[in-house]
Amino acid sequence: MGINDATALTLGQTAAEIAGLVGGELQGEAGLMISGIKGLTEAGPEDLSYLDLTHAKYLAAAAATKAGGVLLPAANRQLAWPARARIYVPDTQYAVTVVLDFLASRKPKPPVGIDPRASVHPETRLGSGVSVGPFTVIERGADIGDGTVIAAQCFIGENARVGSASRLYPQVTVREDCIIGDRCILHAGVVIGADGYGFHTDRKTGRHRKIQQLGNVVIQDDVEIGANSTLDRGKLPSDSTTVGAGTKIDNLVQIGHNCRIGRDCLIVAQVGVAGSTTVGDFVVLGGQVGIAGHLRIGDRVQIGAQSGIMTDATPGQILFGTPARPHREAFKLQALYAKLPEMRATVRELRRELGPSSRDLSQKPEA
Repeated sequence: MGINDATALTLGQTAAEIAGLVGGELQGEAGLMISGIKGLTEAGPEDLSYLDLTHAKYLAAAAATKAGGVLLPAANRQLAWPARARIYVPDTQYAVTVVLDFLASRKPKPPVGIDPRASVHPETRLGSGVSVGPFTVIERGADIGDGTVIAAQCFIGENARVGSASRLYPQVTVREDCIIGDRCILHAGVVIGADGYGFHTDRKTGRHRKIQQLGNVVIQDDVEIGANSTLDRGKLPSDSTTVGAGTKIDNLVQIGHNCRIGRDCLIVAQVGVAGSTTVGDFVVLGGQVGIAGHLRIGDRVQIGAQSGIMTDATPGQILFGTPARPHREAFKLQALYAKLPEMRATVRELRRELGPSSRDLSQKPEA
């Protein structure tokens, strides 16, 4: 079920205004009023829709859509479309992003100021236009930049810093001394600066003694971190776990202590990166990738979902599998694994045909 019509955000723009917004070429009814944006099969006469992929089934859906306006790839001008307003753009996914940004700008903004139910230490510095939600705790020496929104039940520890125009959703924890950059988004339940997983095991008794974790976490500008993800603080007082500018981290990701994540990486859900590993710039880690500790993952490496990384990866590699291998080699091995039962049956049959001497093919004949 979608958003109730009474509370849905509305575009309230003509087709011509939307074409101008996305930088597209309009064909059809320039004055058509567009109220919403929906998928091709759900859209109605007052809605905008879009053709993202030119797969046959999507082309068929676009040809049958009831949407009043459609964003279309510029390469598909020659095809006939039923929509009353056709807007041709070089990149439909980017155009949709622009439209959604416009819609999001119409959402109500949290009120500026400190909710009376919040607890903010008097030695905290709050920039202009900051919003602090109910039951949030901000401790002594924390520094919150201009225009940042901190939702309900967040915790900002002593001497922590959060940059300007950032957004912390409910129940985010930023522990003491950690640093969050400008325009960052931390979704519900994110924990920045928990203790790293460090213990000394006594060889005689087998008991584990905690190793204090006294560093911090530094998140650079324009980073987004998904719900319930955790980034552990560095071990020594001079150590930082770092995430480079522009990196996007999905839900349920664990980054260990002393890790260094480069800029503009994409880290998908349930990835685990063990301590002291360095991940380069523009790296893509698929869902449930596991990376062992103290490794180096080079720039622009791509690692397929559920892969296990046990050794360093050189820049530009595309890896898959556990242990991970170059993806083409890994796919060949996967094809061979599927044939193993058939191959085993063939070997058994050959042994029966050759007789008992075939049991040990490596046995050398007597001199």
